Amino acid sequence: MLTFVAGTAADVFGGELARLIDAKLAIAPGVEAYRSEPVDAVGWRALQTRVLRTLDVAPQLTSVDAYQAVYVPGRDAGVEHVPVGTLADPLQVGSLDALLEELRRFAAAASLPTDDLELMKLAAELLEADEPDPEMETYVQLMLSAKQAFARQQPLWVVI
Repeated sequence: MLTFVAGTAADVFGGELARLIDAKLAIAPGVEAYRSEPVDAVGWRALQTRVLRTLDVAPQLTSVDAYQAVYVPGRDAGVEHVPVGTLADPLQVGSLDALLEELRRFAAAASLPTDDLELMKLAAELLEADEPDPEMETYVQLMLSAKQAFARQQPLWVVI
């Protein structure tokens, strides 16, 4: 399962590792974390594939794996791979602002909602559907979570 968390590294990682990550990324303590509804992890790849077919360029959505990834407010538009402490793989660090822009461009091109109420309505419809749609469930939870992170000015973590 995949979850999106708006918060600090301590909301995702434990102890000293969380402190190292927060220090490396200059993340200040914030309000209580926001956690999305869990979605099927295959939805991340399905969403990436659809975004690649829909937009000419969308590096925040298409070049980040759903593993040790975070989108930070106010960061440059690129995606960096930052080594941290004892993590076996570097942390993928993207721009929350650029992610939201890509999500909005994708939504406009794919005729998908971006308004919170419409997103929640779509989420309810997806829950009631006979067949799961991991791609759309991921889109809804990612968009809602990215908007929460932006409003709170907190990093958005992609957590498996």
